[in-house]
Amino acid sequence: MVRDLVRSYYAQIRLLLRERPDLRSCLKRCRHCRILFFTHPRNADRADLCCGFGCRAAHRRRRDTRRTAAYYREHPEKKRCQNRKRYLLAARPQRAGGAQPLGETAAPIVHHVRLIVSLIERRRVSLDEIMQMLAQKERQHRMGGRRKASYGERRIDGRGS
Repeated sequence: MVRDLVRSYYAQIRLLLRERPDLRSCLKRCRHCRILFFTHPRNADRADLCCGFGCRAAHRRRRDTRRTAAYYREHPEKKRCQNRKRYLLAARPQRAGGAQPLGETAAPIVHHVRLIVSLIERRRVSLDEIMQMLAQKERQHRMGGRRKASYGERRIDGRGS
């Protein structure tokens, strides 16, 4: 399944590069998973990039965890204080209503789509335009419609004859 998706993704990249050979310098390989992806032209000379398909977030989480662990090894009293606050907060009864959720932020893949569309169209595309485009794409129906039941299935379900 994933292999087919990657094969399709690479076919789309090849088609795009045939139309826009100037984007070849923006095509980079992820340093973690080695998949090809497009980056902004200002990052075209870099070799240490991670893709936006999950590797960048995973690398950031690992780096943050290491930094936090090193900090709390140096300052164990801060960690004890933080754990104490967390314990007291969990022990306190929750009020109705609770915290209000913050506004939804766009997923990293949406920002990647925005970058690709901007590169292809040679203009700056806003995040709102991308969200509208994706919402419109979500509303489209499949071209094939529903799968038709075979003759035997129609007879069994009572839909036939």
